[in-house]
Formats: sequence, C-alpha cells, structure tokens
Amino acid sequence: MKKFSEKQTGILSLSDLKTVKGKLLYWFFFAVLCLTCVITVFPAIWTVLTAFKDTQEIYEAFSIFPRDLSWNNIVRRVSESWNILQLSDEIVNTIVLSLGNLVFKIVVCGFGGYVLSKLKPTGTKLIFTLVVWTMMMPSQIRMVPNYISWLHFPFATDNGMGINLLDTYWPMWLGSGGDTFAVLLFKNAFDALSDSYVEAAKLDGCSNYGVFFKIMLPLAMPIIIYESIGVLSGAWSDFFTPLLVLDKNVVVPLRIYRLQGDSSTQMNTYFMALVFASIPPFLIFAIFQKRIMGGINIGGVKG
Repeated sequence: MKKFSEKQTGILSLSDLKTVKGKLLYWFFFAVLCLTCVITVFPAIWTVLTAFKDTQEIYEAFSIFPRDLSWNNIVRRVSESWNILQLSDEIVNTIVLSLGNLVFKIVVCGFGGYVLSKLKPTGTKLIFTLVVWTMMMPSQIRMVPNYISWLHFPFATDNGMGINLLDTYWPMWLGSGGDTFAVLLFKNAFDALSDSYVEAAKLDGCSNYGVFFKIMLPLAMPIIIYESIGVLSGAWSDFFTPLLVLDKNVVVPLRIYRLQGDSSTQMNTYFMALVFASIPPFLIFAIFQKRIMGGINIGGVKG
C-alpha cells in the first residue's frame, strides 16, 4: 500500500491525511470499500463453488467450499453438466446475435453521428433535438409500439401489411442500431476531429462512405471499444427482449431461465449453467479492459 505522502490528491488532501480525523476517515472509507467488494464478489464465488458440489451436498448444512475440489471432480462436473445441458446451439446463436448487434450499433449509430457532426444536412438541429428527446422517453412506453412494429414491419398496422419479424434476430439488431446514446457518443467523438480530415479525403476523391469507414471509424476507436464491450456483454444478459420476440430456447439467457421449470435438471447442473453463461462476458471484459482504460487520444490536424 502506498504511503500517504505518495497518494494523489482526492477528497482528502495530503494535509488532511496528516491529522487523526483525516486518517480515521481514510480508513473508514477503505473499510467500506473492502466490505462492498466482498459483498459484490461473494455471490459470484459462491455460485462457482456450488456448481462443483453434489446435489445432496447443496441441500445439507450450509458450506461455501465443496467437499471434493480435486481436479478430477472439477473435470467430471464440467463434462457431466455440459453433456446434460447441451448449450452449444444456444451459445452459437447468442454469438450470432451479439455480432449482429455490434455491427448494427457501430455502422448505423456511427454513421448517424457522422451525419450530425460533419455532413449536417438541412434540418440537422431538428433531427438532433428528436434524437435527444427519444432518450427522455421511458422504455416501457416504447415496448408496445415496438412490438407492433416488429409484427408488421415497417407499417406498424393491424391490417396485415408488412413483414413479421417475430422469432428472428432482426428486432434486436434494429434496436441496437437505434441506440440514440451511441449516436451522441459518436457525434461527440467526430466533433473533436478537425474538418480537415473530411476536406482532404474528399479532395482525393473519397466518398462520404469512404471517409466514414476509412478515416472516421478508425479515429473513433475508443468509442468502438466502449460500445463493443457494452453490446457484447449486453447480448449475453439481455433476457426481456428475446423473451418477448423469440419463441424458442435459441439464446443462452432464455435457456437458463427455462431450466428453472425443468424438474429433471439438478441444482448443481443449474449452477453450472450459470457459470457457463458467465464465461463469455468475463472474457470480453478481460480482453478489452486495458484498451478501454488506456484509451486512444483523438487528435486533430496540426497547422
């Protein structure tokens, strides 16, 4: 642990930390943070350890660690649960859904931010106002209109016109592309870039699409990384939209939810399913955390 003299200035300054009251406050906040960390991490650790217990052991006296935590037992429980659950199809489907959400989020929202930031067609201020206004609308209000839109896309009527998008991935993909917050993030990132990028590219004969894909998106890499983490992690935890749209157990959250009503699934197998479902979001964060923490500085053209 660093000494007080080496710490950066925060709520408590260096002079405050030299007093008894300041030190007491420091260690009080430190203890609160440690307690919060334990409370947050304990359920995840308990879930993982419970997955390696036998069913009878779970219902006996409360214990955190399983009786047999040997390597052979770990391998046996993982292989046994995987053979029972058969989650391979659901994992592949969730990966397809996640990648589709990511593509729509980056391309559609990114191009929306590019139009509002650099192209600025007639009515840009009105469009920007509408985009911001949609963020003020509660999601519960949009639920029924969205469902009608998916049922008769794109007319949202009950006269039989339109295409039925239910039981497909398109409602999730289109909803990911309609994220107004992501549009604002891309717009702010593109606003920080000099217009000289666009002007120089167009002088070289580059189209608006070329400017967007070859210049703007690479320079907005921090936003792309941030949105990638949110989209890929969100797709693995999104339960309500697939429940509303999809009729089958085609994604991991729905399959795990419906395991609760399956009397043939033992409790330790159900906990192992939770562990399997938690691995992809954990890997996503582990891969991207350094890049999103460090970030990439977006600079302009120097004169």
